[in-house]
Amino acid sequence: MRKTTPTHGFTVAHDVPVPEPGAGEVLVAVTRAGVCGTDKGIYEWAPWTADHVTLGTTVGHEFVGRVAAVGEAVTRVREGQRVSGEGHLACGACQPCRTGRGHVCSRVRVLGAGVDGCFAEYVLLPEANVWPVHDAVSDDIAAILDPIGNAMHTVMTADVAGRTVLVTGAGVIGAIAIAIARAAGAGTIIATDLSARRLDLALEMGADHALQGEDPEWPEQARRLTGGAGPDVLLEMSGSPTAIRQGLRSLGSGGTAALLGVPTQPVELDLLNDVVFKGATVHGVFGRRMFETWYQVENMLVGGRLRLDPVISHRIAIQDYDRAFGLMSSDEAMKIVLVVD
Repeated sequence: MRKTTPTHGFTVAHDVPVPEPGAGEVLVAVTRAGVCGTDKGIYEWAPWTADHVTLGTTVGHEFVGRVAAVGEAVTRVREGQRVSGEGHLACGACQPCRTGRGHVCSRVRVLGAGVDGCFAEYVLLPEANVWPVHDAVSDDIAAILDPIGNAMHTVMTADVAGRTVLVTGAGVIGAIAIAIARAAGAGTIIATDLSARRLDLALEMGADHALQGEDPEWPEQARRLTGGAGPDVLLEMSGSPTAIRQGLRSLGSGGTAALLGVPTQPVELDLLNDVVFKGATVHGVFGRRMFETWYQVENMLVGGRLRLDPVISHRIAIQDYDRAFGLMSSDEAMKIVLVVD
């Protein structure tokens, strides 16, 4: 599937030659591919896409598959091995890359946006980006290691152990973050969302309380549920300007906010009262720490500390991708995994 025009939908390209891996490259035969909000934005050609998506690119960035071929100098993976991969292709030479912060590489290329992605039979990656999948991890979960990594990065940035936690936005990544926070030793966990279904999922994933985001009084409820002090940690997963403001307002003094959600418009904040006077620490979170986050995810999954199957609501043949993106606009779907034959 390719994005060929700045309009709604994708184009299915037939008879595309199978890529040949060059030196240091790995060709993966895709078996499962996760669908995320970024893919939905590209499908609908949301306003932000014009500056971030190269027309003609094969879309998709969450996947699992088998190594089909390797180029020269590849030593870490072998043909037939089950793998996933990191979709941010860092340059390796800029200051962030050379100081262990490749996830914010200044010249990063992104799978499925500027580099051909995984909504296809095959995807080509540098060996450094290929992640061998442990036998204990199912194909469905291996296909969504990317968003699990986003959630892990957010939770670990905020140091949740023994602290009260507020999660604003209980979609797929928010629900996963709740499970990770619980596994990481968080105290009381409070979730907010506009969707009753998502709030039910939040409770299933380990939240202690689920608050309706349309209720303007929920920040006060969150403070009461934390003994009047306010949550120690805010994990902002929604990107909603209202939720961001309310989350920071409810945050306790000296608290930590980790912001992963992507607003589609500028956000006005009461910076003085909600950050400065509180002595709050605010972290912007992007992608995954390469590859510290991947090891953290694998350790929790293999150790049996994360049960993430409830977030997967649909498995759909890749040929029915239009149905998949239609479901994403409804309250019916959570995480959709495309099955590639």
